[in-house]
Amino acid sequence: MSGNTSGKGGVADASLNVVPFIDLLACTICFLLVSAVWTHLSKIDVEQVLPKVHPRSVAEPPPVPLPKINVAITPTGYRINLWNADKLATPRPDLVTARLLPTLGTYQTCRGKGGVANCKGQLETWKRYDHQRLRAALSEYLQAAGQGDRTRVMVAAADDVPYVQLISTLDAVLQTCDPQKPGSCLKAPLIGDINLLKAEGFTELL
Repeated sequence: MSGNTSGKGGVADASLNVVPFIDLLACTICFLLVSAVWTHLSKIDVEQVLPKVHPRSVAEPPPVPLPKINVAITPTGYRINLWNADKLATPRPDLVTARLLPTLGTYQTCRGKGGVANCKGQLETWKRYDHQRLRAALSEYLQAAGQGDRTRVMVAAADDVPYVQLISTLDAVLQTCDPQKPGSCLKAPLIGDINLLKAEGFTELL
């Protein structure tokens, strides 16, 4: 406080310095704002940290394994089964055991000019696999699985089976459809290791 005095000691003029008060008020406002933001950020969301517990919750049954068609290409023919067929709504345990579709003899091709009768090159002998019976068995398993074109298929070939037999088998799989459901053809199959099938119903694989 400052002022000017008159001749008889009275106050003629007085003024208050409010600058320190404004500075204190600004600091207080900043402190309150920072405290509010920090309090909001440091909150713990109890619903996210703690698991939600439902009283008397009933344990859900484990999901039913989906059926899968397995095709093994062996030197003696095809072996095919429907894995998890014993766990279907209508169990078919007979389809879990691998079924043998034997080869149909052999045939020859000419690597060179001419045909088999007048081959000017090398005659190659191939085993004839029964693609017709394979498609019929795949169609039967496709209907039993009840999954339509979502049915999984795995094809595996033995080490001594030529690569061309694997390609022709994949073509036969893609040509298989459920005759009772148009548009339910099997999709691209997986190519797996034949040793994996020993644990999925192929007890006498080789």
